[in-house]
Amino acid sequence: MVLSLAACGPKYTNGISTEEFTDKKTGVSYKGRIKIGAAIARTGAYSLVGEPYGGFYDLYVRYINEELGGVAKGTGEGALGYKLEATTYDDQGDGAQGKNYIQKLVEDDGVFALVGNLGTWNIVAAQDYIEESGVPSVYWGTGSSYQYFNPAEGNERYTFPVQPIYNTEGRIMYLRAMQLASLEGSGVTSVSKIGVIHSSSDDGASIKAGIEEQRNINIQTNPDQPEVIFAQINSTTATELASQVQLVKDCDVVIIAGNQTYFQAAYNAMQTANVRKPVITSYVNIAPATVPDEAVDANASDIYGGAWVIIDDSADERQKADFTRFVGICTWGVEKGIISQSIADSYMISAYAMSSFIALEVFMEGINRLADKEITREAFLEAMESAPINVPISGGVNYANGQRIGLDGMSFVKYVRPTEAGAAASTGTFVNVIGMQSIDQILGELGDAE
Repeated sequence: MVLSLAACGPKYTNGISTEEFTDKKTGVSYKGRIKIGAAIARTGAYSLVGEPYGGFYDLYVRYINEELGGVAKGTGEGALGYKLEATTYDDQGDGAQGKNYIQKLVEDDGVFALVGNLGTWNIVAAQDYIEESGVPSVYWGTGSSYQYFNPAEGNERYTFPVQPIYNTEGRIMYLRAMQLASLEGSGVTSVSKIGVIHSSSDDGASIKAGIEEQRNINIQTNPDQPEVIFAQINSTTATELASQVQLVKDCDVVIIAGNQTYFQAAYNAMQTANVRKPVITSYVNIAPATVPDEAVDANASDIYGGAWVIIDDSADERQKADFTRFVGICTWGVEKGIISQSIADSYMISAYAMSSFIALEVFMEGINRLADKEITREAFLEAMESAPINVPISGGVNYANGQRIGLDGMSFVKYVRPTEAGAAASTGTFVNVIGMQSIDQILGELGDAE
């Protein structure tokens, strides 16, 4: 009888392996492995977001392993880290497909944590399942209210949002609309009527709820608030858009509350109907690649929006250093032949590529706090809640006491057309017009909403 023993792979417990090994390809030694994963729409309607987001995600994981020696490195000379093993699936912007992939990551791939799942469609479809599974979920590429808990209880605590939640953004957008009257170059002299074109999906509905909430808060101290006209859109068909645009034609400013597809369609419908009012849109649309082609026309509506990633002169020293690191990773990718220079250049101006950088960084902050400790999901939760986390190229989040509200500070930016002075690219660019402010700070500038 001949007994043969098949080679066995590393043994994992909740996505963690503690078997030391050396990667034969790179020569880097590790004290184990940590599995993470995400569903990211690299094709389909949201590929403009998912491609740079997912592409940089892959690049940074390689950099973490090959240049940093992994995550949760111990202290002392020769200390080893865990190799980060990341699996991502292309859900094509479909929530049902995304949920299937998230289940696969949890049940088949056995990830320790979900890091950087992308899109409202996925959190709506999968959040209940994720909570039931008890798998940590760090950073959703959305501001969906499905990740908002204050305080979180039970397995809700394993959700760690970073981006501003849409409800919070809606409150900020209402106040920013009022600020336009005092903003040089806005063309707005007074704000007595605000139009809101919003999608019926979670993003638009949540922003609408935030706008209503802030207006009601303001009314308590000053009943003389701008009138708000809401126009809901359920599709991007020309007929529906044309009729809803007419509802906001007499407003001083129009808020377009919806993700990329709805924003572009609603904006174009406004231009077609000659409703050339200043537009404020969600931070998820603040990227040159998302700006509708019609916006480059000098007579088209100006576009404003919130930004939580700060890369201009308003950035502080820490944020500037964060951005320098981000650029350095892109440069490393070119030098190693992983990406082309043109792709690196596109990442360097992409808020979406920066977002996946942020997702992985926030996860690493938590996991690195366990460098010399046993890594379990419970220990990771405690580490994430133990102290505030500086969010790269942005502000900070604090998960203490079950708080899960994401960032609450945003700057205010304006789209600059390529024909205007200061435009940095053929597609135009966004420039900061008001620095990062919290709701309380904006209210202070407005005289507590006057």
